[in-house]
Amino acid sequence: LVKTGVVSVRADGEVDGREVQILDVEFIPIGREGTLAIKQFQFCDSVNELYNCVGEKNSFKMGDEVHFRFIVESSVTNGEVMLVENYRLKGPSGEVLLDVDEESNYHLNLQTGKKKELITFKDYFIVNQGSEEGEYTLELVMENPLLNKKSTLTKKIIIQ
Repeated sequence: LVKTGVVSVRADGEVDGREVQILDVEFIPIGREGTLAIKQFQFCDSVNELYNCVGEKNSFKMGDEVHFRFIVESSVTNGEVMLVENYRLKGPSGEVLLDVDEESNYHLNLQTGKKKELITFKDYFIVNQGSEEGEYTLELVMENPLLNKKSTLTKKIIIQ
């Protein structure tokens, strides 16, 4: 690819007095193919230790724990799956109550012999007493850094 001019190298410093050239592999499509999808999302009263949704519903009372579960389908890269989960919660008037940030990321690394993996996640949040009643928006964000892919799912729920 370098010889044909599809990908170029650039000088990126010196080592022992010699100029070192770096190849930016982000432009090489090999290893970046694959899929990442969020499937079977559910809001629940709780999610048990077997990751089953107990009491599926879309309406909760103020102060309740709002549990959710979902399945992520991801392609495998060199026998490995790396997933990063996070979410944003918006109130009825659109204000961000909980934002996606690096500190809140949940990381999962898995070794496998399969070509694709289905991985079930569970999480929860609480809308504090005194918050506004109405329709809240959950934006779930999943990333696979090995594939350089991101998937976002938006779901609405009622808090009374």
